[in-house]
Amino acid sequence: MTEQRSSGIGRIALKYGLLQGVFSFFLFLGTAMTGSRQSWLVAAVTTALLIVLMVLAHQEFKKTHGGMMSYPQGLGSGTLLSVWAVLVKCIPVYVYVRYINTEYFAVAMRAQQAALERRGITGVQAQHAMSITAPLLTPVGLVVISLITGVIGGFVVALIVSIFTQKSDGVPYSSRPPG
Repeated sequence: MTEQRSSGIGRIALKYGLLQGVFSFFLFLGTAMTGSRQSWLVAAVTTALLIVLMVLAHQEFKKTHGGMMSYPQGLGSGTLLSVWAVLVKCIPVYVYVRYINTEYFAVAMRAQQAALERRGITGVQAQHAMSITAPLLTPVGLVVISLITGVIGGFVVALIVSIFTQKSDGVPYSSRPPG
């Protein structure tokens, strides 16, 4: 019975993680192709969708487990959903910036330089800032940063969402018999 519950969490997290990853990639693709730099809006839409999908995943889990889901199960499911979503997004993003839109990072570097100039940062300071940013503005750098921020962000969202979606039978999780 424990194995069935574990695979249920994994299967549900995969299903909703795939949805989140595909949507996130198309959102990235849309902003990349239009040249939009409204990252706060993209982050807000992506986070809102993650919350909705995580709630739906938790509801599906509870339907298949007698209406119960402990906080650790919700946290694990939400985190796993986020991991799948980030992996699904990062693979096509890497292909896109590495092979399809090879100018993506050159445009990003020019935008970064222009932003520094608008803030009055020029000369040596600007060169120093760009030398720090440059390693991140590569296909591998983008994937690594996306993986790290996606998993950490998804974990934080899962921490919060699981507070509201958990439903236990009143027995503390730590005092349940193994099994």
